[in-house]
Amino acid sequence: MKKIFIKSFVLTSLLAGLLIIHSCETLDLNVVEDPNAVSPGAADPDLFLNSIQITLSEIISGKEGGAEDGLSEFGMEPVRMLHGFGPSYRELNDPGDFADVWADSYSNALIDIKTMNVLAEEKGLYTHIAIGQIIESYIMMTLVDFFGDVPYSQALKGSELLLNPDVDSGASIYEAVDLLLLDAVSNLAKDETAAPAVDLYYNGSETSWRKLANTLRLKLHLQQKLVNKTASTAAINALISDDDLITSASRDFQFQYSTNAAAPDSRHPYFEKNYTGSPDSDFYMSNYYMSLLANNYSIADPRTRYYFYRQQSDFSAANVVTKDCVTQDRPTWYNANDSHCTVSDVNGFNGLWGRDHLDPDGIPPDDQLRTFPGIYPAGGDFDSDSFNNYSGAAAASAGLAGAGITPIMLSSFTNFMLAEAALTLNTTGNPVVYLEAGIRESISKVMNFGANVAGSSSTIPTSTDIETYITEVLAEYNGGSDEDKLKVIVEQYFIALWGNGIEAYNTYRRTGQPSDIQPSVELEDPGTFLRSNWYPSSAADNNQNITQKDGVEEPVFWDTHPAGFVD
Repeated sequence: MKKIFIKSFVLTSLLAGLLIIHSCETLDLNVVEDPNAVSPGAADPDLFLNSIQITLSEIISGKEGGAEDGLSEFGMEPVRMLHGFGPSYRELNDPGDFADVWADSYSNALIDIKTMNVLAEEKGLYTHIAIGQIIESYIMMTLVDFFGDVPYSQALKGSELLLNPDVDSGASIYEAVDLLLLDAVSNLAKDETAAPAVDLYYNGSETSWRKLANTLRLKLHLQQKLVNKTASTAAINALISDDDLITSASRDFQFQYSTNAAAPDSRHPYFEKNYTGSPDSDFYMSNYYMSLLANNYSIADPRTRYYFYRQQSDFSAANVVTKDCVTQDRPTWYNANDSHCTVSDVNGFNGLWGRDHLDPDGIPPDDQLRTFPGIYPAGGDFDSDSFNNYSGAAAASAGLAGAGITPIMLSSFTNFMLAEAALTLNTTGNPVVYLEAGIRESISKVMNFGANVAGSSSTIPTSTDIETYITEVLAEYNGGSDEDKLKVIVEQYFIALWGNGIEAYNTYRRTGQPSDIQPSVELEDPGTFLRSNWYPSSAADNNQNITQKDGVEEPVFWDTHPAGFVD
């Protein structure tokens, strides 16, 4: 549990006394002996590893108390998995929004990894090193995916560090990360003097860490398929042939939260933002995404009741005060199937209350109307048509009481990536087989996760419901063109990705699917989609080698699509 593995005085003293003379991106690691500080030899690599694992979850999902939004939330908003405020993309994010995740990446996780490695090398702790390498690889890939060229080779080199580390090209970082993952696999094969005392993700399974390293290589090579199709195809085929990927839920890479509410609050950040008396002002569900699950086929997606919790069933009394758009005309640029203002009750799943894409309206008195995140992955409640009102009074014991997960790399994700690769690169395997496996893996995981709370409710999807849903998805896939097929794969991947906006944001820019995603509600032209993100203002202001971007239309290296490819 997170409450147990916080940084100890030893770790804090070491970092403060020996390592940290820095701002978020300007790091000075020249070591000066401090007679009052703990020496590096006395530090415990396990303390570093605990801190590294926790910081990774914070980079992805944020911190309790709304003190920091994670990159997952930043990724879900532009692709309509969560609502993001507009009215244009310029207002969605600004350079000040990313200071925390940048600092957590460079000043916390990556420094801890580099420092731990020195100690681990001396003691022959090769599994510690491998885990650090895998987490470093994931963090650096993600920073490239969000920001483009970022500091790496000069950023964390101890006494050789430059005060203003230059940026490396995204392509060179990807190349270095691929080699780092291969080195991690080699380190996992070595005999270590001691295993990690606590492994928050895999409970000491080196096999699981190895499969994760290989699956991250799959992600890496699929991500850059537009840059070098031949190399990506060969690398992915080799990984398929080796048959050492995450293909079972027992190997899923996820962070487990607890129900602890104080000192520290170790509940899922999305639970804390919604179930503790009043929902966070900027946390709204996306009408597009809720409709995608509830209304896309003749039967609601079996995961709908696990993803969303409805506080109300009847919105007939909604007015301009509680939902401004009820008095507004449907935008002329919307298609007939686009949700507007409310989510249509097509399959008997009424009461979904969210917002349209880039809705810029203020915060009305709608706390008791909003749809909340459900039991998966936030650890909230299962929607059994109970319509409990969780706003206005704390609901600390609702559902799983916050004991949710951060889904980072799951077996279902592997299948959807392989489906895309098989369809677009002609890699080994049948894309529809991977597609079906991904859907089934996701539904099974979600329903099992919420089984104890759902109990024997009559609203639990039946096996017939599940088979009907999957049959309709596969029929749509088999009846479509290659472009239609890719759309089905990506839509189902988006659904399985709930709680992980990082991969959704990457996939949308990589594929341009779903192509019929909901437009902006306020402006027909909301400006350039976020092909990358602003550098944090702290980085651009303090590091003379980082120049702030002119705009967010600058794509990352693997996104070779023309301007306007996504919106």
